[in-house]
Amino acid sequence: MLKWGGPALLALGLAVATTIAVSAMTFPFAGWILLKVLAPERVLPLAGLGVACGLVDARIFGSTLLLFALGILGGTIEQDQLPLMIYGLTGGPTHLFLTGPISALAIGLALVPGVLLLPWLLLVAAVVMGVMLALAIMLTNPSLHDPIFTWTPLLAAFWIVVAVAQTLRAFRQRWFPIVARILGSWLIAIGLLYGGAELARVLRPPPPPSDTSQESTRGAEMQRLAPRSPPPELNREVPGTLPREQPGFLPGGIERPPQP
Repeated sequence: MLKWGGPALLALGLAVATTIAVSAMTFPFAGWILLKVLAPERVLPLAGLGVACGLVDARIFGSTLLLFALGILGGTIEQDQLPLMIYGLTGGPTHLFLTGPISALAIGLALVPGVLLLPWLLLVAAVVMGVMLALAIMLTNPSLHDPIFTWTPLLAAFWIVVAVAQTLRAFRQRWFPIVARILGSWLIAIGLLYGGAELARVLRPPPPPSDTSQESTRGAEMQRLAPRSPPPELNREVPGTLPREQPGFLPGGIERPPQP
């Protein structure tokens, strides 16, 4: 009976996700869950964590869940200081301080080396992912500390991890570690590509000025460099003196001969 607990949780989770996707256009809360809680950059690392938990024994599995919860708790306690620690990251709040790519890299680096190093690397990845999840929950919370916007993503996260892990543990095969290493390499590639794309979007230079603004700027510059005519009082003739030098006269008032 316990063997089918993981598949039952997985099937129930898929049914709930389908219901949320159908009702997302009608209920704003369902739309928020679909866009923020069940976003691909949030679900894929959690699924990778579930795959890693399905490859270890029960003791490491329990320790991983405990450290994952402690990471969430630590990130929640330090939620005001944690963004300040990575404040130098350009455009941090716009891409949630790359919490999705960091989580994908953490679990991907734990899966790639294989089952020998997986128990130790998994514990480190669980703490990192817990902290990143707490930071993502804080930045995507649209309310003023409404508990439902905190407990919903937490429940979804543990649901994904436990459902995937228990499903793999129920139908364990010898080729699962090979697939897990391939999945880990994919998660590393996704984390690097997604994180690089987010940074490129934020660091993109501003667009060049339009033609109208360029013409106005050029006109103002030409007007600034154009020679200015002398004041009217400088062109006034003084009785008893020679005419001033004009464009058509030589010094002494002699008319300038035409140029060939």
